[in-house]
Amino acid sequence: MKPFLPLVLLCLLLTACSDDMYMQPEAAVGQPLRFEARVVDEVKSRGDVVDVSDSRITDDFKAGDAFGLFVVDAEGHFVPLIDGKQAKNLKLTTPDGVAWNLQSDLTEIVHKLGYKYVAYFPYSEDFNDCSSEADIQAKLTSPAVDQSTTPATDWLFTAPTSPQTNAVTTLRFQHRYAKIDVYNAYTQEHNADWLSDFNFTKTTDENGVEHYRYILDVPTPQHWNVGGTYTIGNYLTGMKELSYNAADILLQNGHHAIVYTYGMDERCAVDLGFPSGVKWSPINLGTETDTHMDEAEIEAVKNRLGRRLAWGELFEKDVYNYATYINDPYIENGASLLPFNIAETVYDPVRQYWGGHWTLPSTADMKEFIDNTEIVSSETIMSEDLGKEVNKITFRSTKNGREITMVTGGYGNGANISNPLYLYYMSANLNNASYCATLLNYPQMRIISNYRWAGYNIRPVLKQLHTFTLAEKSDIVKRHIDALGVDLGITKTVEETIDGVTTMATYKLIWSPFNYGAESKVALQAYNGQSADEDELIAGCMSRPGIRMAWGDLEEPSGFYYSTYIGSPIHNKYPIVNTAAELDARHLQEEDDIVQANWPDGWYIPTAEDLRLLYTNTTISSQTVDGRKWIKLTGKNGYEDKSILIPPTEYLDNTANNPKWGTAAYLHSATVGARGNTSYAPYTEYVLKLTTSAGSLLSTAGRPTGFMLRPVKYVRVE
Repeated sequence: MKPFLPLVLLCLLLTACSDDMYMQPEAAVGQPLRFEARVVDEVKSRGDVVDVSDSRITDDFKAGDAFGLFVVDAEGHFVPLIDGKQAKNLKLTTPDGVAWNLQSDLTEIVHKLGYKYVAYFPYSEDFNDCSSEADIQAKLTSPAVDQSTTPATDWLFTAPTSPQTNAVTTLRFQHRYAKIDVYNAYTQEHNADWLSDFNFTKTTDENGVEHYRYILDVPTPQHWNVGGTYTIGNYLTGMKELSYNAADILLQNGHHAIVYTYGMDERCAVDLGFPSGVKWSPINLGTETDTHMDEAEIEAVKNRLGRRLAWGELFEKDVYNYATYINDPYIENGASLLPFNIAETVYDPVRQYWGGHWTLPSTADMKEFIDNTEIVSSETIMSEDLGKEVNKITFRSTKNGREITMVTGGYGNGANISNPLYLYYMSANLNNASYCATLLNYPQMRIISNYRWAGYNIRPVLKQLHTFTLAEKSDIVKRHIDALGVDLGITKTVEETIDGVTTMATYKLIWSPFNYGAESKVALQAYNGQSADEDELIAGCMSRPGIRMAWGDLEEPSGFYYSTYIGSPIHNKYPIVNTAAELDARHLQEEDDIVQANWPDGWYIPTAEDLRLLYTNTTISSQTVDGRKWIKLTGKNGYEDKSILIPPTEYLDNTANNPKWGTAAYLHSATVGARGNTSYAPYTEYVLKLTTSAGSLLSTAGRPTGFMLRPVKYVRVE
């Protein structure tokens, strides 16, 4: 179980009536009955109660999660059957953490007068024999003492819930036991006196943040402390040991305690609705308090400047110049001893002091801020940090209307402050060895280069990274591939026999714009729970090679070896000899055609004839993609505005599956080769060879060889 987003609404679809919640079943029309799931929670952090609506936890239900649902009749009994089908412990699962599907032979739940619903999480078949709410509660077993090897089960349950208006029934899930989430991101020396108290379930996310989770049976309120020490810095910055202490964490069954061992609660981040999903802190680094900050506490420090640091340094100084800087680029002969991007490194003061998913903003983050906000007010205030007047500027997001303020503070120059009436916020990036990129508001909002030895204030950003899996990327491709198919004006006429009647049928050949599996070579990432940028993925596929496979492979192999292939089931399954050299024969069966198995209906690995039609009905030329010359196939006879690009990735034979580029492309067919009636016949297939000037069919290519494939879709012309 993982942390929940309190009060987030998740749409759960079950088929039932919707217009009148109290209509009799014989009048039901089978429209969707929607359930919304909420986790009723009093989230606590560092001992303080936080408004649930402002408790923005970045994690949610995950793909594969499931809960069980029971239907309760007017007498309080669980309904065992509906339409003669099992109706107890109905399983609802989610493929993506958002949409929920009913996994049951039961396709309709028709509401009757007096019906109520009871649910629990996570789903288990152990609940199949439950006949009452008491039975469910009895199976919500006490948590194990040692949860270090088995994931802690955070049982959730609902009270009997009556149907509500407009066919939307809200299931309010509650915690059965006390749940603790401790987030820790100190990557250097770290000692925690709380780690030995319990045997936690521990995970580490993509940002290196350690997440400790524990479920406790705490029938009466108890308090718990989380404390420890950690070290920041290195030989360039100097090293210091710091401590933390989150005292009086309240534990009680039914509640969820969230503890950040580092400086700033991530729920304070401001979501400005930016396309990247990056969120901005409402305050500067160094103005945070030692405990969770509510809205009033945040408001109280919005006029403060906080820490003033040189780029890559962690500790404040009285004087900011070349002589006091850790890496004088002139002394070091123009070299930077620090990386050109210090985000999430030991030189990132945000990551060192605030930890978690907080970091310095990149120049891209700053540009996004400039492009998606407008200044709505500016007022002069007295800065207690500087003892002089500065400007407080309010920005409004043009995406969602939320506002955020920043205070001008100039930059530390020697022992003085230069330009205190202007913003100078540090970024994570160098522009060259001497200058870092800086956010400035004069004469308009822009990014400039300024000395990296100067002292800057810092406005952190929250960037919880998610790298999309191959399955997630493949789903995106499958949703869009029909619309992306390219019509090059190629058709073929074939003889078909349907119900004993033989006719001639004509099909258009629609070609994929990229090789199969191209998405596997595209890195797709997003921040803070944002959806995938599907346009970015598709654009990436257009410039990626795809995956090589042997004939009949259903996943990308680690290598291509004759000895391995010859002993495989796929080789033994196809002892076919194509002595007649049939070009349009589809020898590869549906279950072994990776395109048919994974793409929408109509898409196939092409036959040898399809590939012959491809190169004989197009103009072959070249086009440069990312510095490499690709093969371009352009339509003829009115289709000159349509083309596809094929990467010249050569082939791999009896070797490991490593990247390889050259001058030719080789594409699989679904057609067995025409070697004749020799001992080599069962080892061959037809393959299309393309260069930037010509194409040809190879009739005796080896099936164990690693070739790319370009899917084709058949569209019948009526």
